[in-house]
Amino acid sequence: MSEDELQTIDPDFERFISGKIPNMGRDFCDMSGTYDRKFEDFSLVNAMLPRRYQPHLQNNLFEKRSASISRQLIGKTATLDYDQFLAKRPAKPDGVFTWHQDLGYWPTGTPEPLTATCSLAMDDADSENGCLRVVPGSQKGELRPHRPRHHSAGGGRDSSHILGIELTPEDVMVELPLRRGDITVHDERIVHGSGGNLSQNRWRRTYITAFRTKACVDFERSIGFTHSHNDKVSWQTHLGALKI
Repeated sequence: MSEDELQTIDPDFERFISGKIPNMGRDFCDMSGTYDRKFEDFSLVNAMLPRRYQPHLQNNLFEKRSASISRQLIGKTATLDYDQFLAKRPAKPDGVFTWHQDLGYWPTGTPEPLTATCSLAMDDADSENGCLRVVPGSQKGELRPHRPRHHSAGGGRDSSHILGIELTPEDVMVELPLRRGDITVHDERIVHGSGGNLSQNRWRRTYITAFRTKACVDFERSIGFTHSHNDKVSWQTHLGALKI
C-alpha cells in the first residue's frame, strides 16, 4: 500500500493503540502478558476487532485489498473472520509473540478451516523491532500441541489469551523483514511468532485481517465464537473445553 493510502489508516490505528477507544474489555490487552497488566506497562498492545468498535473502519482500502487477495487464494466464499491491530512498543524486549499456529487458537470441528491471514506493515519491521518469524514448510504438517503461557490456578485461560508451542530441533526459523506498506499472507497452520522490540525509538505496528471460508465463519458464529477475548462461551479445542 502506498504512503498516501497508509495515512488514511494511521489516525484510527493511533487511537486504538493509545487506549482511547472505550468499552473494549479484554479485546484491548497485552498479547505478551496477563489481562491484569496496566496499560502503561503493555509491551505488545493488542486491539481485537477494531471494526466492531469503530464501524467506520469497515470496507476500508486495506480490508478491500486483503479481501481480493484472500478470494484469489481460498475461493470466492472468503469471508472476513476477524481483524486486529498489534503494536510493539519501543524498548520492550519482553514484547514477544510466542511460537504458535493460528489454528491452535480456534475451535475444532470447523468445516473448511483454510485461512488467509493478511498482515499490513504499518512500520518498517526488522530483527531489531521484532519482525515476523516463520518456520518454512511447517504449514504442511499437523497441528501441534499448544499450551497456555499464562493461566489461572484452575487451568483455564482467565489470566491470559496466550498459547504457545515448543520448536523442535528440526525447525529452522527465518525472519521476514518488511517495509511500511508491505503485506504478508499466511495460512492457519504455519508456525510463526516474533521477538521483542529492542529498538529504543521505533514501533512495530501491524494491521491484520483474516479471511476464512463462509462455511467456517458461519459455524464459528453459530457456537458463539467471534475471536473476541470477551466471548463467554466454551468450545472444543485440542486443549479440551476452554472457557475464554
